[in-house]
Amino acid sequence: MRENSKSERLFCLDALRGLDMLLLTVVGPFFMAVNKGYGLPEGVLAQFRHPWGGFTLWDIIMPLFIFMCGAAVPFGLGRRMVDGRAGRRYLGHVLSRFALLWVLGMVAQGRLLTLDPLKISPFNNTLQTIACGYLIAACVWLVRPAWLRRLVPLALAVGYALVLHLCGDYSKFGNAAIRFEHWFVPLVMPTGTKAVELADPLYSWWLTIPMFGMMTLCGMEATLILTGAGTKVRKALTVAGLGAALLAAGWALASVVPPIKQIFTVSFTAQAMGWSCLALASLYALTDILMFRRGWWLVTLFGQTALMAYMCIEVFGGTFDAFAAQVTQGIGRWTGPAFAPVAHWFAVSALLVFVLVARRDMRRVKG
Repeated sequence: MRENSKSERLFCLDALRGLDMLLLTVVGPFFMAVNKGYGLPEGVLAQFRHPWGGFTLWDIIMPLFIFMCGAAVPFGLGRRMVDGRAGRRYLGHVLSRFALLWVLGMVAQGRLLTLDPLKISPFNNTLQTIACGYLIAACVWLVRPAWLRRLVPLALAVGYALVLHLCGDYSKFGNAAIRFEHWFVPLVMPTGTKAVELADPLYSWWLTIPMFGMMTLCGMEATLILTGAGTKVRKALTVAGLGAALLAAGWALASVVPPIKQIFTVSFTAQAMGWSCLALASLYALTDILMFRRGWWLVTLFGQTALMAYMCIEVFGGTFDAFAAQVTQGIGRWTGPAFAPVAHWFAVSALLVFVLVARRDMRRVKG
């Protein structure tokens, strides 16, 4: 028996997006709080850092966000086409979403609210990478032959990999992506800009846009497989097979090209997409085949309000910290000072959940 679930909303998408957001906003801060109070082994702490070279648990967060943006494309864009064509509604949705994500990214980490043209950075945030990937995916979505559509992410990855490999090395300041960043940003910003100086000096953004598109398209293709024809088991195995192939390719390429998250080398990106596909296939099997959906309330809450959760921490983190400091100021007297950071983490997390629940309920009322 063959199944077609194009109209079915995949539970696994909200689950995986929620797990990713929980890792960023709750799980990671928990380990940092425990380390601050009690200390943790270096091997554990290393998983919550971004080393120059290698692959850690913390490294998967950003590429998985981009992958999940692509995974939602078939649902968000498909229903905005008229008779299989992109009209004003389609174009308006794509451009408005791109603009929203871009501005929010500048608010979160681009110092837009300083209103100082010399301090504002035009591009240095995950939301803006998602905007770029979304715009690329919206264009590729219109490509009809499936084989041609699937060639685009490969072409983007190969092109970017060749530029990095042929136009520099893989050192922190000798790679082509960072050199392009330091040349291009002052070129498009006002004279005297401090955008490069104030940004993380190791991260590239502009030249790396093709890889952001590649990751988005990878997520889009994974969803197209899961919502396409065939049995659910076969579809899960297909996505898992794609993930295993990407992971193997990333490991093989690592002997030539080091996996570096800051500039999204091809070996790093292949590994990231491999893990993303494997995670999606596993959750699809668990929640959409075996229908194991109990106990996911907190995870799906973060999955359905991911943008709000991100902005709460990135923009209003100081407010959340002030709240936590106020309500936990006497905890240390009864538990000892070591537990105080954990109590602070709990208060921040509780307030975050409260805000997200309120946001979700407001959305339901409007809907």
